[in-house]
Amino acid sequence: MNSSTLSRSPRTYSPVNALYAHAEQLQAHSLSDLLGCDSSSAQQRASALAFTFGSLHLDVSKQRITPHTLKLLIDWAHSCGVKEKRQALFSGQKVNISERREALHMAARWPKHKTPPKGMEAAATFCQQQQLRLAGMVSRVHEGRWFGATGQAITDVVHIGVGGSDLGPKLISEALADRPSHEKVRVHYVSTMDGAQLLPLMERLNPATTLLVLASKSFTTADTQFNVRTALAWLSEALEIDISTICHHQLVGVSSKPEKMTAFGIPEAHQLVFKDWIGGRFSLWSPIGVSVAMQLGMEQFNALLAGAHAMDQHFLDAPLEENLPTLLALVGAWNCQFLNIPTHAVLPYDGRLKSLSAYLQQLEMESNGKSVGLDGRSVNHATCPIMWGDVGPNAQHAFYQLLHQGGHTVSADFVAVAKRDVVATDEVSRALCAQEQLTLANCLAQSQLFALGDDAIPVSLRGHMAQGYRGNHPNSLLLLQELNPWSIGALLALYEHKVFVQSVLWNLNPFDQPGVELGKQLATSLYEMLAGETLAHNNVKDPSTEQLLCKINEWRQ
Repeated sequence: MNSSTLSRSPRTYSPVNALYAHAEQLQAHSLSDLLGCDSSSAQQRASALAFTFGSLHLDVSKQRITPHTLKLLIDWAHSCGVKEKRQALFSGQKVNISERREALHMAARWPKHKTPPKGMEAAATFCQQQQLRLAGMVSRVHEGRWFGATGQAITDVVHIGVGGSDLGPKLISEALADRPSHEKVRVHYVSTMDGAQLLPLMERLNPATTLLVLASKSFTTADTQFNVRTALAWLSEALEIDISTICHHQLVGVSSKPEKMTAFGIPEAHQLVFKDWIGGRFSLWSPIGVSVAMQLGMEQFNALLAGAHAMDQHFLDAPLEENLPTLLALVGAWNCQFLNIPTHAVLPYDGRLKSLSAYLQQLEMESNGKSVGLDGRSVNHATCPIMWGDVGPNAQHAFYQLLHQGGHTVSADFVAVAKRDVVATDEVSRALCAQEQLTLANCLAQSQLFALGDDAIPVSLRGHMAQGYRGNHPNSLLLLQELNPWSIGALLALYEHKVFVQSVLWNLNPFDQPGVELGKQLATSLYEMLAGETLAHNNVKDPSTEQLLCKINEWRQ
């Protein structure tokens, strides 16, 4: 771009306009051109676009950016006030404007021995008090001192939640419980409102030794309420004990509404509370994570919090040019807003991270999937891309064909784990080591093929295999040294802060979710009609829905 285009006159220069102009110029250059294979400039570019924080490494050299792109993006971040709004977030200002609340989920992982930022002190103290209560409950279960209604010690925990009260804890449970020796107690997750996850548990768990954890910020979510009532009915019927007694012995409540937990029949000693300034999709670190702690132990849970806090500190202190959450956010915004790439795939190359894409779908799309800014005006471009994905090795045998040779352009995050320690015999260890190497090789190969397309085909194979690999799919690679509580805590906090930075760039409130409410209200009215309680007079009538209701009623009779 010439100097006249980038004139920094206060009257004419705009970081956003400069980025649009720069994006138009970059359209003439493929990722193959930018990577440049063996050239020294390509080597310098690759080195300049790789960043390491602790045991987490971020490589964005396969993105359609140059160091100059990064400079323009950093200018944009400064012009939007990312540094100032980052400080406001950590100091407890009411950054959730529509709900007039702070957003202090970072307080839930702030260490007791470390002074929090001014404005976060009371929040951190409250969270630390709840962590002590949580630790006490965990100890009771692990030491065999928590008894069910018939006097038998708890062996299984059924965690009942949905959305943020389910996705985060479930992800951590799957990621860190790769060997049975890690588990202190068995934990099972129930979220679907149709009972499909609950029914098999009712068939195989011992009702006398099962503890229910009801995790619900509002304590009114229909999905969770229906599941817990069914579970309580099962325990009551199986044990021949009234539900109020079951609640007293075999139910833990986690909510921001202690008065509703009490009214439900949960004793105060079995209640864990978090404040409404922790949003549901940011609540893993709060007492919502109690089931993770019961499964893995407090040492593992505290290490998870420590990894997230380390990323908090990095986000708060590091200059934007070296700040991993800011860089990930800027690259994502560049792809979505300036390169007009509508979807983003999350592709973990480790089966333990099978729920990562679902977790990030909620985190990103519920936070920034909005078209009205903080000023009440419509945003005239896409904000959040459509997030999707699967475990990489499985995806290679499913939708990669379309990505490689179809007509769609996507961006992607590849997530890989460099090493994995397994206690096994020498022969099994060697076999597993070979599998890990194959998995990493596939991850690197697919990332390369996404970027280079046909240019990734070695000269020796050209003419001997099909061509038509599109390439030009920009992708980042996030490499974890190993998958442990610290590293996954840091990884998820990285994405949380990415979401916040993008909300600043797009002038959005990432901490509310008004778009989910109307569907729930319509469903309530239709449920009452299906249950024969009322007519669906609160719903807009349309012939399609009416004929479906008729067919459902016909088949249910």
